[in-house]
Amino acid sequence: MNGRDTLILLPTGSGKSLCYQLPGLELDGVTVVVSPLISLAEDQANSLRELGIEAVILNSSRSAKQIKRFRNDLRSGKAEFVFTTPERLQKTDLCELLCEVGVDMLVIDEAHCVSQWGHDFRPDYLCLRHVRQRLADPPILAMTATASPRTIDEIVSALRLSSPVTVCRSPYRENLRLSVVPCDGEAQKVSTIRELLTDDREGFANEPAIVYCNTIKNTERLVDELSDLEVPVLMYHGRMNKRLRQQSQQAFMDGPPAVIVATNAFGLGIDKPDIRRVIHYSLPGSLEAYYQEVGRAGRDGKHAQCTMLFDPEDLSVLKMFAGGHMDSSKLATAHHCLLQASQHSEADDGTVSMTDLIKTSPFGRQTLKNCLHQLAARGLVAPAGRGRWRSIVDDIDHDVTDRIAADGRSRAEDRQIALQQMVQFAQKRACRWTAVLKHFDDDQADELSDCRCDVCEPVSDSIDTPVEEPLPT
Repeated sequence: MNGRDTLILLPTGSGKSLCYQLPGLELDGVTVVVSPLISLAEDQANSLRELGIEAVILNSSRSAKQIKRFRNDLRSGKAEFVFTTPERLQKTDLCELLCEVGVDMLVIDEAHCVSQWGHDFRPDYLCLRHVRQRLADPPILAMTATASPRTIDEIVSALRLSSPVTVCRSPYRENLRLSVVPCDGEAQKVSTIRELLTDDREGFANEPAIVYCNTIKNTERLVDELSDLEVPVLMYHGRMNKRLRQQSQQAFMDGPPAVIVATNAFGLGIDKPDIRRVIHYSLPGSLEAYYQEVGRAGRDGKHAQCTMLFDPEDLSVLKMFAGGHMDSSKLATAHHCLLQASQHSEADDGTVSMTDLIKTSPFGRQTLKNCLHQLAARGLVAPAGRGRWRSIVDDIDHDVTDRIAADGRSRAEDRQIALQQMVQFAQKRACRWTAVLKHFDDDQADELSDCRCDVCEPVSDSIDTPVEEPLPT
C-alpha cells in the first residue's frame, strides 16, 4: 500500500493470497499476478469471482473473442486483477494494454520459480525486471512458501527489488511426521511403499497419497507394481500428453481417495487438504524441493506422514542430474545454428521452429533446448511462442559465452552441494525438522520440542524407525 517492494515467506495455507487481494481492491489501478501455471491462475481467479470480484486470465489458450472481452473489461475498469504467466507478460500488446489502464502492483506468485527455473527452461522469469520498467515501475510483491537465504538473495537480485520489506513465518508444520527409511534395492523400495500405503495404524490406509519418483521410468514401473492396491493408482509425468495429465490430476483432486505416482512435474499449485501421505521413492535434489513436496500433505491441519526412502545406489543417477551444464562452445554453436536456420525461415518474422533448428544442429533436442534457454536468460535469443525461437543479436562474443558457461558450472556445483545436504539429512540420526528449519535459517530450529519425526518420536515396530548407524555413500 505504501509503494514498497515486499517479499512474503509464509507456509501454504497461511493466507498469502490475501496479501495481494486486499491491497489490490484498495488500489486504483490493476493488480497483475504472475503465476507459473495457468491452472493455478485459474483457481485463484475463480476464487475471486466467487466473491464477486472480476478477474481476467490472459494466456495463449484464450480465444480472440475472450481476449477482446478481457481487454474491454480492463479498459472499463470492471476487472481489477489480471492473471498471466511470465511468457505472456513479455508480449508487447499486453504490456501496452496494461500501461494504458495503469498497473499499481506486480505480484510474483511462487517466487522461488525465479531462482529455480529462470536460469534454465523458463528464462522469461529473469526478464520480469524489464517488464516492470515497461509498466512504469510498480511495486513488486513476491510470494513463496519456501526459500533459503541464498534463494531469497537470488529472488531479490533477479527482480531488482529495492530494499524490500520482508514478511516471514516459521516453515515448521507440527502435524507432519518426517521419516527416512533405508532400503537396499528396488524390490525393497516397492515392498516398503506397499506397506506404507496399507498401514492403517493411524487410519491412513486407502487415503489420498503422493509417491514422488525421480525418473519417468521409475514412475511407470511403480504404477504397474502397485496396480493391485484397493485404491486407484494414478500416474503423472511430463511426457504424458496434456489431456492424460489433466485426467490424472482431476481424478486425484476430485475423485475417490487415490494414490498418485508422479515425478516432480506434479504438485505446484496442488491444494488438496486431505493428503495423508507423501512418499519419496528416492532423494529429492535439495532440501527446498523436499520441503515443497512434503508440504502438500496435511493441509487440513490433521496428522500426515512424510516418508523418504534412501538407497545409496541412487546417488549416481542423482549426481548425474545435478551435474549437467553447457560449455562455451555448445552455446556458441547453438546460436550459430539459430542464425543459419533463420536465414532460411519461411516465417515473416524470421522465427525458427525447433524441428527446423534441429536439422542444422549437431545436438539432440534436449541439449539444444538447454543451450537456447541459457542464451535466452541473457537476452541473446528469445522464445517466440509455439516452440519457435528468434535471435536477438547477430554475433556473440566468446567472453559472453564463457561467462554463461561459468555461471552454469557454478549452478551445477550448487546443485551438487544441495544434493549432499540431502544425503546428510537422510543419514544423520538427528531431528529431521531441526535440519529443515536450520536450512531455512529459522529461529525456531534451536527451540523445537515435541517434534514429530522418526528420530524424536520413534514408533515401536514401525517401518520408519531410523537406522542406528549412518549409511555409506
